[in-house]
Amino acid sequence: MAKDMRNETQEFFKFTQSKPFMDITHFWDIPYKEMLNEIKLVDEDYWRRPFDADNDQVNRMDLDDSESVNHYPGLEGALIEAHGWKSLCFLNETGDSKDQITRFPPIFNTAGDYKATLKYFLDNRKWTNVSDFSPTLVKFFKEVIGKYMHVGQIFVTRLEGGGVITEHNDIPEDSKHLLGGEQVHMFDMLNTFNLCLNHVQSCYSVFDNKVMPAYDGCLRWTNVGKKHWVVNMNRKPQYQIIWQGIYKKDFRRLVMENK
Repeated sequence: MAKDMRNETQEFFKFTQSKPFMDITHFWDIPYKEMLNEIKLVDEDYWRRPFDADNDQVNRMDLDDSESVNHYPGLEGALIEAHGWKSLCFLNETGDSKDQITRFPPIFNTAGDYKATLKYFLDNRKWTNVSDFSPTLVKFFKEVIGKYMHVGQIFVTRLEGGGVITEHNDIPEDSKHLLGGEQVHMFDMLNTFNLCLNHVQSCYSVFDNKVMPAYDGCLRWTNVGKKHWVVNMNRKPQYQIIWQGIYKKDFRRLVMENK
């Protein structure tokens, strides 16, 4: 039995490394319209530029670039800087929605590492001060998503008309040398969920040079280790919910039954 479970897990992780994204909208009944209506009512003062809300989170939380990504796309190099992009953090380590960078180990060397990270997730995840604005979102994650994974971070993004999220990947700089090793690299697999609350025409999300499907309520499971970028050529903003977590057995089986 243990061997069968180990083989199942290995097959699951092998599958997650085989593609840049997957449309899994059919997995759950998602109340995306209600969530969108609630989120649109949040006061502008709560919306912040991701990753460097007050430019102090990295130092205040003693973060580095081995377990988290803390660079705003386009800040360095020849590409233009991301612009027109703001977010609301609903679940994180501190309970303060300003904190939008989350620790996550790039690999698990042992079962003990995995258990330690899982315990850290369970002990250090808090709904933030903006969570009261969308009771529908909180209920959905507690009653539906929570059955399938231990969620580590939830945030809502808004990309304004004319906004661009510059091409980048989310692999921490200090862990790139671990790619191709024997361990599963957690930043280079299907690892991030991207729920399109409202599709607007001529807004494109591209992963690994492939345009993702997009429609109202579309849920994409993505590999943010692949190069990706988003451009909104519409005058209207696009809203998305993005989250990450540690998968439970029920989710792994759901995926393999529907691949």
